[in-house]
Amino acid sequence: MPSLHRRVTISGLCAAVLVAGLAAQTRSPPGTGLVGRVRSADGRPMEGVAVSARAQQGATITTSVWTDQNGYYYFPPLDNGQYRIWAQAVGFDRPVAEQTIATTTTVEQNFTLKPIENYLYQLSSAEWLESLPGDTAFDRRMKQVLMNTCSNCHQTSFALEKRYDARGWELIIDHMIKISSIGGQPQSSAGDPAGSRSGGIKFDDNLLDSNGEPAGPHYRLMSFYKKDTIDYLTKVRGPKAFPIKPRPFPRPTGDATKLVVVEYDAPAGQGGGVGINKLDPRTGLVTRLTMTTDGGKVTSTPVPPITNEYRSGSDWLLGTRAETQEGGRHDIAIGGDGNIYYGGGNIEPDPDGGVWWGGREFIKLDVKAETIRRYSGAPVMSHGKGVDSMGNVWASTNDGAVRLDLHTGTMTEFKSITPASRPYDMAIDSFDNVWFSQIAIDKMGVVDGRTGEVTEVPLTQYSSPDLRPEDLELAKRVGSWDWNAALTQVGPRRMGADRNGDYVYAGLYWTGGLAQFNARTKTLKKQHEVPGGHWIQPYKVLVDKSHMAWFATANADLLGKFNPFTERFTMYHLPTRGSNTRHMAIDDSTDPPTIWLPYIGAQKIARVQFRTDTAK
Repeated sequence: MPSLHRRVTISGLCAAVLVAGLAAQTRSPPGTGLVGRVRSADGRPMEGVAVSARAQQGATITTSVWTDQNGYYYFPPLDNGQYRIWAQAVGFDRPVAEQTIATTTTVEQNFTLKPIENYLYQLSSAEWLESLPGDTAFDRRMKQVLMNTCSNCHQTSFALEKRYDARGWELIIDHMIKISSIGGQPQSSAGDPAGSRSGGIKFDDNLLDSNGEPAGPHYRLMSFYKKDTIDYLTKVRGPKAFPIKPRPFPRPTGDATKLVVVEYDAPAGQGGGVGINKLDPRTGLVTRLTMTTDGGKVTSTPVPPITNEYRSGSDWLLGTRAETQEGGRHDIAIGGDGNIYYGGGNIEPDPDGGVWWGGREFIKLDVKAETIRRYSGAPVMSHGKGVDSMGNVWASTNDGAVRLDLHTGTMTEFKSITPASRPYDMAIDSFDNVWFSQIAIDKMGVVDGRTGEVTEVPLTQYSSPDLRPEDLELAKRVGSWDWNAALTQVGPRRMGADRNGDYVYAGLYWTGGLAQFNARTKTLKKQHEVPGGHWIQPYKVLVDKSHMAWFATANADLLGKFNPFTERFTMYHLPTRGSNTRHMAIDDSTDPPTIWLPYIGAQKIARVQFRTDTAK
């Protein structure tokens, strides 16, 4: 069986920095540094409270830890300076303190959290949906409608934090029906197939969308649920107050509190020309690398830091954002130099330490030589890239997958069996088979690594007694795409494979599950339900050196871990609200592995490290 370790070789200095940081987090509570205890107003210790610290002068880094079962917290070593420190838990106020921190002294900062009456704005999008009424079949059905039609261009909470009358909601939905899939000016059918559904099947009713073009699935689905959506939103978020009982996730306990999250401000840095952004985790500085000539040296331009703290998501009481200013850190990769490279939606590391990306051509940054090279002639590519054990570079495309042979420069397409299936992400398994998710039809495409034969693996679609016959008929007649979906869709979106094991995984975007496939047999092993996770929107999945499957969540500000040996999930809370995390990178050179997460909704990149001594 071919084996290709996805571990990036990191240069000595940077590896030492990362390992040293982790070692500092796994020792006993330090004799010096920032420590403290968090209690509730009645004096009881509070477990699972997020405590964050950020230097005052020109800082671009925020560090967060969580309290243990006795309410205690302690930070890894912080640089000397004046810090702002705050503690947060859903349902409580947000006390803020200032302290001068020096490496030679102990600074104790205790907090008392007082309960607050109205804390809906503190909720993540998943918690908002969980909190909406679900006593009747209509209510439960409408929550799924909101998930499937109002959660992609923006987070669900961004809409639910507002209140409008019926006419106001109607104006908003009419705009949503015709807006483009990226939230810009109206485009034909919001990017889905004009006049046809998934599978390439043409509609025969000559219906036109709001822009006068043949209507696709987006317009048809939104129009079908328009009246029910207006009625429901007017009831629960209309002028007349509606009693919503918040149902937040339980605060983390036990091992789920034993993490340190360092968040780096990551401005977009999107300039002209072909380029990519680089974050140096040792300094927090960001530069834009731009190609000069094909294969030539890059130019490096410093990117100014972010100054709008109100859009950072650090204060949960401020709610979420429209994300119009937050784009530019969708995908990330760890370079061979230990720096983090980020930008659009299809970035992948090369085993040689370089970084691949590109939507209409393959583009590679040679990290060591600091050069960028382009490989033209590819079909339109989607969100995934990967390198097989022979050094070939693959990408998912609008029609399936494409392979670039670096030795000859030739590109070979492998088209999906079902046309117009909206191939999304891709991953390469331990047998060099290439898997790509087909989000519009709830299937996975598989390109056999030896023969090139393409097959499909179906998933089990969503069913519920709350769905009406007309919902099922709509799903068969109209189908789905990627920006919204019929209520039967599970939605395999982004994915990952164990390059040293037997499994492939895909996040089930519309139903909060994780699909597990057997790479040996090319079959579905199981669709796992994430406990309490129906609304979390699992996104990118990656597998570490210990075969643990990690997944980002777009709707919940959580990082998930699935253990395939025990089939148990562990959910780790993130300290930023509205993070909308859709990708990740894993550094397997540390023990335990270090997880990196880009926040497309909050202009940050997070490093997540774990404290391994559970007795402390």
